[in-house]
Amino acid sequence: MRFYDREKELEALERIASHRGASLVVLTGRRRVGKSRLVGQFLQGRDAVSVLVVPKEERQVAQDFAEALKEGPAPSFQHLREALDHFFTRSRRRFLFVDEFPNLLEVHRSLPYEFQRAWEKHRGSSDKVVLLSGSYVRMMDRIFTRQRAPLFGRAQASLVVQPLPLRVVWEIQGDLGIADPVARIRQVCLLGGIPYYYELLERLPRKDIVRELFFDVAAPLKEEGQNVLRQEFGAAYHKHFAILEAISGGLVAPSEIADRLGVSQTTLSKYLIALRHDFKLVDRHVPFGERPARSKKGLYAIRDNLLAFWFAHVYGRVEPPRPEQVEEFVSRRFEQFCMEFLHDHLRASGVVSSGRWWGKVRLSSGKVEPREVDLLVETEKALFVGECKWSRSPMGPRDLRRLQETSEALPHRKPLRFVLFSKSGFELREAPELLLFDPPRISQELGRRWPPGVTADLRPDDHPGKPFLLARRDLPDGRGSG
Repeated sequence: MRFYDREKELEALERIASHRGASLVVLTGRRRVGKSRLVGQFLQGRDAVSVLVVPKEERQVAQDFAEALKEGPAPSFQHLREALDHFFTRSRRRFLFVDEFPNLLEVHRSLPYEFQRAWEKHRGSSDKVVLLSGSYVRMMDRIFTRQRAPLFGRAQASLVVQPLPLRVVWEIQGDLGIADPVARIRQVCLLGGIPYYYELLERLPRKDIVRELFFDVAAPLKEEGQNVLRQEFGAAYHKHFAILEAISGGLVAPSEIADRLGVSQTTLSKYLIALRHDFKLVDRHVPFGERPARSKKGLYAIRDNLLAFWFAHVYGRVEPPRPEQVEEFVSRRFEQFCMEFLHDHLRASGVVSSGRWWGKVRLSSGKVEPREVDLLVETEKALFVGECKWSRSPMGPRDLRRLQETSEALPHRKPLRFVLFSKSGFELREAPELLLFDPPRISQELGRRWPPGVTADLRPDDHPGKPFLLARRDLPDGRGSG
């Protein structure tokens, strides 16, 4: 599969490479997100050497560096210190890329300090560029960002490589020959924005991707959830795994998760904070208009589409889910898809915030009942209120009236605009205050190029209200998202 997107990241690396003097660059991001591919793209045609760190004896790691640094007969190193001194003083190569850098801690805990020593010794007299990459978010923090960390404050740049945005994933699927927009949406809801998963699609028959990816004898993602979590959490794997399993099972309130795990909410909170901030695998959401720090209505959701599917329908199972179970999962993740799409569609209008709302609504009859709004996106001039429906029935005037009725309870000061997303089309027409999106219209919009003056760097993660999906038990009364 060809290289896609990453213009911002490549531009940042180009700027660093153009500087005089030595530079140290740190790249982090989720496993499979494409860090190595990004650096490989950047280093094409440059005087560069790349080393993948595998946990083994230091002498063997030093020999891996020797093999990579050779410019004739391979030099011989017993220790990493010798390899680094050779790179800074004798090698003609300007760029050194060390992939899976945190693995050095498993070789010997002192080895990051060898990089510190070499950097301090040589950076003043060198124009070398050192790029260090790793998926272990917490380990990278221990090495680079804590005040006593060996390389604290020494990196000229730190790039967090994010999943690919929706528009790029749409383009990839088109290049793979997937023409049906319904199939494209379904696959985004299953795979998210991780490029590696679409590389797998390129090699599969694609007759039944769930079976081919997760359940065949040689299925490449059969153990994906465990592999991702083991790599990220290490010894703390089991506790975090149990939390994600509980969230996937519909326990989205902290009290419910704590009860399932048999721990106090105080103990649970430190793990949830790590899952949210360090590893970015979980989101916490409160009703739109409430302050996250003060709200007591916070509910948790697995951010990553594939991990959510793996926990719900792969882990502990020997047979694939039934087609209707897959569609039910897609119907829930469709809300997240629609949120990202609406961000993309409205970016020229200046997106201010976004989220979801749930609460009590007093109807015209005087009756009070629980309601929810699937998505809200606030721009500089309006508040867009949306409903998402992944079903065989088209949406009609009744759906719009219900959404308008629910919107009466929303906290807002800006004019309301309504948005309906439907898998199966509509029995009403678009109007100035109403946007309608079905799969063909979505495909048409995503296939357009950016208008002049609009940048392509805005993603939902750039705003406080991230796109999200809560589990089926996402409301106080236990109702699902329908």
